[in-house]
Amino acid sequence: MKLAVPRLLLAFTTAAIFGGALHAADFPPYDGTKEREAFWSFYNKKVLAGLQGQEKELPDLIAKEADAAKKAELEAQLTATRERLKKPEYFTFAKPEDVPADLKWENGMDEPEIGDAHAKKGGTMRQYVLSFPPTLRVLGENSNSSFRGYQYDDVEMALISLHPETGRMIPAIAKEWAVAPDNRTVYFRIDPDATFSDGTPIEADDFFNQFYMQLSEYPKNPFGNQWYGENYANITRYDARTLSISLTEPKPLAAYYVNTSPMSRRFYSEFGPDFEQRYQWRCRPTSGPYVIREEDIHFGRDIALTRVKNWWARDKKFSRYRFNVDHIVYRVVRLQEKVMELFRQGELDVEELMMGIPEYWYEKLEIPEVHKGYIHKAKFYNVWPGSHAGLWLNCAVAPLNNKEVRLGLSYATNYQKVIDFDLRGDFQRLNCFSKGFPLIGDPPITARPFDVQLAREHFAKAGYTKLGNDGVLVNDKGERLSVTILHRKVEIIQKVMQRLKEEAIKAGVEYKLEGLESTSYFQKATQKKHQIASVAFSVTPPIPDHYQAWHSKDAFMEDGKTPKLNTNNLCSFADPRMDKFCEDERHATTIEEIRKASWGADQIIYDEAAWIPAYEQNYYRCAYWRWVKWPEKTFNVAVSELPMSNHVHWIDEDVKRETEAAMRAGKTFPETDQVFDHNLKAGGTK
Repeated sequence: MKLAVPRLLLAFTTAAIFGGALHAADFPPYDGTKEREAFWSFYNKKVLAGLQGQEKELPDLIAKEADAAKKAELEAQLTATRERLKKPEYFTFAKPEDVPADLKWENGMDEPEIGDAHAKKGGTMRQYVLSFPPTLRVLGENSNSSFRGYQYDDVEMALISLHPETGRMIPAIAKEWAVAPDNRTVYFRIDPDATFSDGTPIEADDFFNQFYMQLSEYPKNPFGNQWYGENYANITRYDARTLSISLTEPKPLAAYYVNTSPMSRRFYSEFGPDFEQRYQWRCRPTSGPYVIREEDIHFGRDIALTRVKNWWARDKKFSRYRFNVDHIVYRVVRLQEKVMELFRQGELDVEELMMGIPEYWYEKLEIPEVHKGYIHKAKFYNVWPGSHAGLWLNCAVAPLNNKEVRLGLSYATNYQKVIDFDLRGDFQRLNCFSKGFPLIGDPPITARPFDVQLAREHFAKAGYTKLGNDGVLVNDKGERLSVTILHRKVEIIQKVMQRLKEEAIKAGVEYKLEGLESTSYFQKATQKKHQIASVAFSVTPPIPDHYQAWHSKDAFMEDGKTPKLNTNNLCSFADPRMDKFCEDERHATTIEEIRKASWGADQIIYDEAAWIPAYEQNYYRCAYWRWVKWPEKTFNVAVSELPMSNHVHWIDEDVKRETEAAMRAGKTFPETDQVFDHNLKAGGTK
């Protein structure tokens, strides 16, 4: 989810609070190396004790279970537990000769290159964010902000990657990989050229450090704790450049499931109890093409990525025509109208986020800069599942803890009118949570339409039978049917929310609107301090993941009542049926098992009406100054969520000088408004 200040005041305040935290000298020296090294033995014992406990408890549970299906499931768990007890170590240190000799090694080098051979290196790309990032950390509290995508998800390298055109595996940090016959263990040989941006080599120990930091209790990281603890069974170091990672169960696409990035053990040598404060604003070394330097940070104003000099993968097959820009500056711009003003002035090079808004695409781009060919327009049909956009209903708070109220709200929320009028038909209704994953297909679910009669029938079942003078339904206790929607304070979203509010009153429900700045809004949602939150989580192919948004482990603490903070279960949803589907989806060994679990989870979401789907589109649009260049025939890669995220563009400084000279002289160029629909014609998303 790509989620962007009074400028002078904010810059002063933010710098005054956080400016000093950039420097390591602000914290007393701390060396966590010995603690990290002790962790391997500690965690191995913890895993062993857990497995032994399961082996002891499961037979009693099996003996007491009367349901045949549940008994079979418990017996399968016992079998799996005993199998893991044959090799219980989570962290293993072996020798090179322990790598199986009969592995079939792959390198993905038969896949086509990515990007355009005509791409030029250099230049500065000027973009914007709606708010300054709350931290530079990519782990712990507030690390899951919109800026994380720019500084980490889009550019950090993992062991392998998925080719953005073919979807097949290609090398990244690992030069070769091999999947064991059991589809549980994947072996990797790290590229001998691979180094962090500080010049230190990337080694197996840095992946061990990633596992250590994810499993640690120091960061507020419930998702990482669960994912690394429940999905991985082992990581083994054979030598500095050879490792293997094992899953707890066999998986299709096993190499994809074990894929992860390194965390420099040298940089994070001070990882400890104060990690979140100590590393709040430290600039980490990266495995990818861009790094943030201290001089790139101007609190409250802008933050930049700088291309790594002599980046180790610069000339590799799948990266040599990408990551072309030397500097990417993200300027903080709070107001949308200010964004367009800066863009027209040439202070911003590309506008992508607002081009999905019809008003901007159709009216606000009817400007001389477009007509004279200085600014170009492009519409690109991609192959990507739609985001999880919609209203997330907090089922832990009244009146949303009543299913009938939630069902009524599903019928009282008129997203179709939003699509038809406010979005001018450019979008389509999102029907379900798992829409757009080609490997499993779309569940046979259709979102509930706007229907006043059906909405009121469900509200009546919840006790809201009387209509007040203000048009809002009231129950016998005199409680009005009024709920608050938390949303980002952005012009188009405010317009959408206002439309939903105006339509909902027809069904007797009052939608109060609470618009907050991006960072504050998302923090409030993850703190579970909302009734309803309008959120659009990004989705990453090739398969859906219901676990982090719907499993009960991320809903409440152990008491079953206190909301669990800093998780993506925004609905505080806890249902054992859903837990089973979430677990089955993660434990699936075939695509058919994934489909069955995903579709089952989607059906529960629909039946319980905990999430009201909004809208989606199978393309993106952008406007850009003519000196920003893209691959001529394809514009972008098929599997892409946004225009800039795959970094196949570049800056042509000669064209920039030509354009600026033409503008001074009154010279014009042909107006350019292109549509790239080759993915749609080739059978992409419909």
